[in-house]
Amino acid sequence: MNNRVRFLAILAIVILTGIKLSAQCEPDTTCVDIGDPGQFCPIDLPLAVVNVLYDEVVTVIPPGTFEILGTEVTILYIKIDSVKNIPPGIDYYPNADILYPDTAYCILLTGTPTQAGEFALAIYITAMVDLYGGIEAQVVDDSSIVITVQETAGIDPNQVTEFQVFQNVPNPFSEVTRLDYFTPFEERVELNVYNILGVLVHQESELVPSGKHHFGFDGSALQPGTYFYRVANSKAFFTGKFVKSK
Repeated sequence: MNNRVRFLAILAIVILTGIKLSAQCEPDTTCVDIGDPGQFCPIDLPLAVVNVLYDEVVTVIPPGTFEILGTEVTILYIKIDSVKNIPPGIDYYPNADILYPDTAYCILLTGTPTQAGEFALAIYITAMVDLYGGIEAQVVDDSSIVITVQETAGIDPNQVTEFQVFQNVPNPFSEVTRLDYFTPFEERVELNVYNILGVLVHQESELVPSGKHHFGFDGSALQPGTYFYRVANSKAFFTGKFVKSK
């Protein structure tokens, strides 16, 4: 399958069920179209965890051309016909029903997955192309896009060889939530928590040996709402989102 077909398949997974609703989100301004073709940010979708809220915003810039019958033609717009084998509990809500080339769109991917596994999506996409006054070309992909849902957010040190941070549990939380991470060497690891305005509301760090560790974040003093966290060592960092409930 060529890159254009794969991009359209990736595009489908984030706009498949949201045709009936509009997402309340904003495109990531740092997502830039590199023309191979279009762009999708982030390229790799984060792992989901059973019974943990999954709440991510993705940005899509659709490609402007598509190859059909050996000829490269102009794409007028893209729409979704159907998608099967979606992880139970997760839905996708775009901020537009039809996506036009060279325009950034955002899609809210949210829900609480109820079943673990690897879900290979069967995606049916129609691209309206500028050929003979405008024709529709259907693209089908049933193997290239997989959404992985983990049973737990635990870490197996035997399978981890680099600094990694995992989704907090529980999420949403009312008072305390746990952020697991793994470091392959002795290192100082720092946790920063920000509110939706980007204001730092919590900071802590700890010097730890190699292995599995965690931050036990006490958010009981915070107001209910969405917060962002950044966990970093000297070489890398991970960011994520959690929700403080009432």
